[in-house]
Amino acid sequence: MQLTKPALFTGIAAAGLGYLLLVPNEYKIPCVFNYATGLQCPGCGLTRASLAILRGDIVAAYSFNQLVFYVPLFLVALYFANRTKHAKLLRPVLVVIGAIATLGFFLARNNIF
Repeated sequence: MQLTKPALFTGIAAAGLGYLLLVPNEYKIPCVFNYATGLQCPGCGLTRASLAILRGDIVAAYSFNQLVFYVPLFLVALYFANRTKHAKLLRPVLVVIGAIATLGFFLARNNIF
């Protein structure tokens, strides 16, 4: 039996996900932006929020980073935009909307107005 690339990548991803869910650890990925400025970047807490969702703890995920609920919606919108005949127009529009939303989230999260 020959292992194909998608099967190999799926196996590696499943092993990594299983490790994250089953092995208790308190490892955090350090944020260089937070370390340098003291402000939380839009990505701070996304790993913890994603793991909380995988454990079924939606409230904890929301407290870590609210953006975790919008990123999948944005990716799905981008996927469907790429499948239309107007992809060249929709992709940049979606990217600009995503950038503005992310900037707004950053400003609101750090109380910068």
